[in-house]
This record gives sequence, structure tokens and C-alpha cells, in this order.
Amino acid sequence: MHRWLATAVAGLLVGLAIPAAAVAQPPREPISPFVVDARGALPFLGQSPETAASLGVAPGSLASKGLGIGAGVHVYPIRRRGWAIGIGAEWLRVRSSAGIAAGEGEPAGPTIARRFEGLSGQLSLNFGHRNGWSYLSGGAGPLAFDTWNDANSPDGARAMTINYGGGARWFTRPRLAAGFDVRFYATRPSTPTAVVGARGRQKVMVISVGVSVR
Repeated sequence: MHRWLATAVAGLLVGLAIPAAAVAQPPREPISPFVVDARGALPFLGQSPETAASLGVAPGSLASKGLGIGAGVHVYPIRRRGWAIGIGAEWLRVRSSAGIAAGEGEPAGPTIARRFEGLSGQLSLNFGHRNGWSYLSGGAGPLAFDTWNDANSPDGARAMTINYGGGARWFTRPRLAAGFDVRFYATRPSTPTAVVGARGRQKVMVISVGVSVR
């Protein structure tokens, strides 16, 4: 990940933490008691030389991005005017693949598949009011981050992984909102298996956009 991109995202998250009350406006209702999210997800998986070498391919043969879906449920047991503390759970599932290029007259190479999926508990600090709020959150849960030759099946190992990030929701209708989330997963290194390639310690950024209902 480019340093400028990480800096820009960090600045965005800091900006999200500024309460809506900082703008002169009449008092508004507290944040909703609960919310359910459904989003499309774009992860930046990278092209690890270590992973590629363990599978006997070039780093460029690894898909550096993917597409997936995510869902979350959050409740806010502590709600005050302008802020709230929330707890919840989020699920993420991403798959991607890339074919290994073959020379002219040679058979097509195998497909290298990747997955990034897991479930995590979340604790959030939220700023705003019933019709729109931003948040900073963190959590942990079992996560699978695997790369393998698609002719086989991964072993299903899932390591406990910390994640953190932030986002916002805007309710343009009484029960429906648009929202986004930027999240970083601090993945742990893993040794190769008979099917899955090795992986070093890696930070993966996932950007997701979707809708929320309450």
C-alpha cells in the first residue's frame, strides 16, 4: 500500500470523528438504538513475494484485489445527545482469482485463488444524531486469508485477527441509509500447507459501501 494512501485514509478517519454537533444547528435526537448493514467490499490483498514463492509462481500471478460482500448488526446500549457507544458483529466474504499466463503453444496455467473472509465482534464510538453519524471502531475474530492453486481446496484454518477503522451512515429515508466503511485487518503470518501458500504479517485494507436499515 502506498504511504500517501494510508495517510489520506488516516486523515479521513480523524475527520469522521468530529461530532456533527460542532456545526451550529438545533438539538437532534440521539443515534438509533440499532442498525443492520449490507455492503459490497473491495479488499487490497497485495501480491506477496513470500506467498508467490511458496506456490511456485510469480507475484504478478496473485490477484491484488477482490470483490465481496459484508454484513453487520450493531446495537447502541449507551446513547447520549451527540454520541453513543455501540457493540456488534460483522461478517465479510471475499473471493478472487487470477490465471497464470502461458507462453504461445503452451497449455493454460492453473488458476490461483484467494479468499479473505471471517466474522468479528465490534466495539464502536459514534458521533452524530439519529439521521446521520460517523464512527470509529475496532474488533477481533477468526479470519481466513488463503492463497492456493484452484485445483485443490483450502484447509479452512482461521486465525484470530484484529481489525480497526471507521465510516459513516446517512439516513435519507426514515429507515434506510447509505454508508461506507474503511477497515484495516492486521493479519498474522502463516506457514504453508500442502495446499495453501505461506504468508507473512500483512495489513489489508478493505473499503466497503452499501446500505443500512434500522
